[in-house]
Amino acid sequence: MTGLISSEFRKTTTTSLWWALLIPAVLAGFVWAWATSASGLTSELAELSFIRLPLESLEDVTWGLIPLARGFNIASTFPMLFGALAMTTELSRRTITTTFLTAPSRLAVIGAKSAVYAVWGLVYGLFISVAASVGLLVGSPERELPSAGDWLLVVFAGLLACMLWTLLGLGFGALIGSPVGAVLVLLGYVLVVGPVLETVLTFNEDPSVALIAGALPGGAGNGITGGTVVSILLDQVQGLAAVDGTVISEARLDLARLVLTLVAGSPGAFAGWLSVLVFLGWALLALGAGWLRTKSRDIT
Repeated sequence: MTGLISSEFRKTTTTSLWWALLIPAVLAGFVWAWATSASGLTSELAELSFIRLPLESLEDVTWGLIPLARGFNIASTFPMLFGALAMTTELSRRTITTTFLTAPSRLAVIGAKSAVYAVWGLVYGLFISVAASVGLLVGSPERELPSAGDWLLVVFAGLLACMLWTLLGLGFGALIGSPVGAVLVLLGYVLVVGPVLETVLTFNEDPSVALIAGALPGGAGNGITGGTVVSILLDQVQGLAAVDGTVISEARLDLARLVLTLVAGSPGAFAGWLSVLVFLGWALLALGAGWLRTKSRDIT
């Protein structure tokens, strides 16, 4: 197994795919974090009646966490594509044949690839976290910047999200086998179908239907960072309310949570830890389906 893992690392570092997708990932993380914070959108949240509660001022809330989440959620598209393209390129060009013939089993190959691309997902996450943090620093006023603890928590959530998106892309690539097909389906879902469907479900009057949004792959993936940020912000709001002696109704909190998840780019998101578990399930499902397809795939 160690030999397979070493071989997979050599494969990734001897091609240009990893850095060709890392560059736009870094740019996307920076631009989205900067644009969201510089737009003044987060500053205006404190002026909205749904969040005033009716506190006199919410300037102590670190709204800058929202641009950080947006940077991660957009940029995580690229590690997903990296995982998908790495697998489908080998399958379509049949360069994976030698690996399958020399490995103990195809399951061992998928296992080694999963370990390697989990690490690559973390590498992408580290670069994205730096880029998004710089974008946040450039675009946000100092009062909106998060504490070190809150920043680390969101970055940790972002690293997990990038790793799981990479594994989901890898599994989906193994299932589809076509680079063009995998890219079109994944991009179509994460950029168009998923966000629209999740938003529609979130506004459904039936609470049980609305919960589906956070359980979908896109909702769960974006909810890892988005749900974490929303939980932190609502905790801060409730802390201010306690100091002010204000009682916050559940209806107000639910409305605040709804709006904040939309602004964070994760409509209907569950709490961060729950989104991790749900999205882990989707990633494992994709890897399992990819392995089953790979078992019967003709590689000659």
